[in-house]
Parts: sequence; structure tokens; C-alpha cells
Amino acid sequence: MSTKKKSVTTLPMEDLLGPVILTNVEKKTESTSSVLKGKDLVLLYFSASWCPPCKSFTPTLSSFYTAHCKPSNVEIIYISSDTDIPSFNEYYGTMPWCSLPPANSAQIKQKLADRLKISGLPTLVVLDSKGHFVCDTARNDVMADSGDEEKSKELIQKWKAIEAVPIEEARLSGTGPAGMIKKLFMMLMKNPMYMVGMIFMMKKLFRKIQSLRDGDGGEEEEL
Repeated sequence: MSTKKKSVTTLPMEDLLGPVILTNVEKKTESTSSVLKGKDLVLLYFSASWCPPCKSFTPTLSSFYTAHCKPSNVEIIYISSDTDIPSFNEYYGTMPWCSLPPANSAQIKQKLADRLKISGLPTLVVLDSKGHFVCDTARNDVMADSGDEEKSKELIQKWKAIEAVPIEEARLSGTGPAGMIKKLFMMLMKNPMYMVGMIFMMKKLFRKIQSLRDGDGGEEEEL
């Protein structure tokens, strides 16, 4: 007698975020489907403890989340770029929302960053309940309306009114020349020695140009 295997259906958000999410309650994990059940929007917050603009924006986002997201069926998921768990724990301890687990989620984070063309931190991306793309300029939206309760409240409704599209069909801010510049900046932020090397090479280049202008016939300096 043959038996058929039951097929396991994963929800769109599980495909994007994995099977479990870390909640801010005692740092326990719960299933992605249960955490996001009934949510109208899901905001992905790409951030890191080593990023000064992130640390500046997080308190503003925390106030926005408590006052406007929670009452409006909107959840935020922290997507950390920290490379060690102590740094993650310290920074996540300041946040009132959920997060991808710091362990065993590197591939999920990288896949999200690649699909959404994340080119800088902090970035706040808005998705609908099906994982479709709404906008990736939410950080600027929150900052612009910060301090104005009425505008902040209207911002949630503005996002909900936008027609969401599959991520693959979305026009993402991380593409094009501006996105490449932001990627270069973030690489330099994470690797300060690259910046030192670039400054050194630029100084040598300027000296070389100056010597050519002055008609210096001395020995050439190797770049």
C-alpha cells in the first residue's frame, strides 16, 4: 500500500525571513507565521551597532514604532549587520521590535540584502503581508515626519495605500550610480584601513600631478 507524503507549504514571509523570528520578549524565538499573523505591513530594518547613523536613527524609529506601528498592525524586523553576538545583543537590547536570530541566519540576511539591493545603513524597507515590495525610502519618511504626530500617523496609511509589487518587479533605490557610491561608502565604513590606503594613494597621485605641472625632471615616484 503506497502512502503519499504530505507537502509542506511555506508562507511568503517564511521564504523571505526563515522559519523563526526572535521576539523582544525574553529573546525567545517564535515561528515567523505566528509573529506576523494579522500584520498589514512588515518593515525590515537593516542596521548595525557599528554604524553611527543607525544609532542616531534607532531612537526615532523606536518612538515611531511604539506610537504608530504597534497600534496599526505593523511589525518591524531587525536585520543586523553585526558580526558577533555580543555586539548584536547589546544593540538589539535597545529595540522594542523583533529580529532575525543572530545565529544561523547569515544566508537569509545576505539573500535579503541582495534581493532588495541594500547599499547602505540604515535602510528601512516596507513590505506588505505577502512579502511584496512597498517602498525602501521609509527611513527618510520617518525622519521627515518625526515630531509631527499627525503626519507620522498618516504615514502608515500612506504606505498601506501604495500598491505593492513582487520584489523582482520593484524599482529599488540601491540600483544605479547612487547605490554604487553608497556601497563603496559602507565598505569603507566597515574597513577603515581601506580608507587609509585610498588617502595614501590620493596623496601620491596629487604629488605626481603637481610635479608634472612644475616640470620636475627628477626621479619618478612609483604609484
